[in-house]
Amino acid sequence: MANAHYIKHPNPMHRGNPLVEGLGFPLSKHKLQQQCKVPFKGGLDLSGVPAELHGYYTRSSILNLFSLHVTQDEFFEVYENIRLAIECAYIGRNPLRPDWQRTLAAVERDKDQPLKSQSIRRLNLLESSYTYLISGLSGRGKSSMVKRALSFIEQELVHTQYETADGELVPCNLKQVTYLYVEHHDRKGQKAFLLDILVAIDEATGESYAYQHRNSNVKDLINAVRKCIIIHHIGCLIIDEAQNFSRTSSDLKIGTNEKTSMKFVEELVNVLGVSTIFVGTFSALKLFTQEMTVTRRTIRAGSLNLASCPVDSPFWKNLCHNLVTAIDLPGGRDNDDMLCLKLHELSAGIPAIASSVTQATLRFLSYCDPERQKLTLEALDYVYSQQFAPLSGPVNALLHGDYHKYEDLKAMELLEVINGDPEGEALSNMKDVERQSEALAEAYKQQYTIKEGQVKVMPAKPPRSAHEVDASKESEQLSPDNFMEMLGGDQ
Repeated sequence: MANAHYIKHPNPMHRGNPLVEGLGFPLSKHKLQQQCKVPFKGGLDLSGVPAELHGYYTRSSILNLFSLHVTQDEFFEVYENIRLAIECAYIGRNPLRPDWQRTLAAVERDKDQPLKSQSIRRLNLLESSYTYLISGLSGRGKSSMVKRALSFIEQELVHTQYETADGELVPCNLKQVTYLYVEHHDRKGQKAFLLDILVAIDEATGESYAYQHRNSNVKDLINAVRKCIIIHHIGCLIIDEAQNFSRTSSDLKIGTNEKTSMKFVEELVNVLGVSTIFVGTFSALKLFTQEMTVTRRTIRAGSLNLASCPVDSPFWKNLCHNLVTAIDLPGGRDNDDMLCLKLHELSAGIPAIASSVTQATLRFLSYCDPERQKLTLEALDYVYSQQFAPLSGPVNALLHGDYHKYEDLKAMELLEVINGDPEGEALSNMKDVERQSEALAEAYKQQYTIKEGQVKVMPAKPPRSAHEVDASKESEQLSPDNFMEMLGGDQ
């Protein structure tokens, strides 16, 4: 919890609103990069430890690799979207306006039909909601980026008095909750999902709404959530694991035992008057593209779709460098560029897999004699084949584009790479070491058809009618080659 520090907002839509101006200035990209990195914590002190236990504590320190954090290339975009979502949520929600109290009265009038929200709509509180989708491969770092970005945004702000543009100090005694983070686990119904939101509100405010409404029906829970959003000035709702929402049925049903469908969430978000950011795997794309209205409303501000990390990206190189240099083995290690390529091959450019394979290999080598403790390509290959064999199928599917073989990868067939031209800058302008690294990366890329970096959904082609298909077949039969064959001519 922190005190609000007001700025004069440059945007006239937000100027004079303490809920927005109290957020202060956002962090710049440079400051985020400086503050975001979490280095590997080494410095193992074995003094006073029996010699026979040195190996155990060495392996204990290797596990610190899981706490290593390297800033991803897309991190600033994630942070900025969350920050913008919070600001947009407060358009029309200024507590200094005299008609502010009408909002709660409108919620009360809508309690019998909470998803229609006719009274709330008359106040124009739902017109500026910011909705955004962050999707990507499992292990790509979506959730960690979101949580890391949230750590740089104060969740609770205390307001006491606000200075207007005229220099007048007006009382503004309120506590503001800027965001809520909710994980949606599989098989949860509508009531459980709404209670999860109330639990998140309780954690941020110290209230006990979830307990008070444990026996409430879904309609009452929707009203309770809406009142809490207004009373506590909640700005943004981040919903993680969005792929776990059920498919949308032909008609929307509301009830305690009804599954939480994407249609229900879209309708809920549309009447809460709060910005929403969805986070999920590529499987979520199927849910978000089932119906035009759902798609339009749930990605109103756009989307960020993350495939494998490019092998030549600054983040991947930085991550691999931190992984392979974290522990100094007695036998040293192979060339860093070759280790970087090998980790990409074994993980398909997924950071979580690369980190797991590296720490497992280092722990395996710690059992060997000191002269044999060397981080090599062969060692990574061996440990991967022994301990991560179940991942080899999905990884190969990613590397070679065989997405149809795995259910959670099928959605990648809808995607195409943004700025996928592999040319890059002229190699003649780089240093010798960089030139060699680029050459290795290009040679590596030619082996696989992996989709890397940011991707987008390809435009859908209109279905062809039966008449067009028949006409196409007739046209093919009358092609010059086929015509020459019928005449018996040479091709």
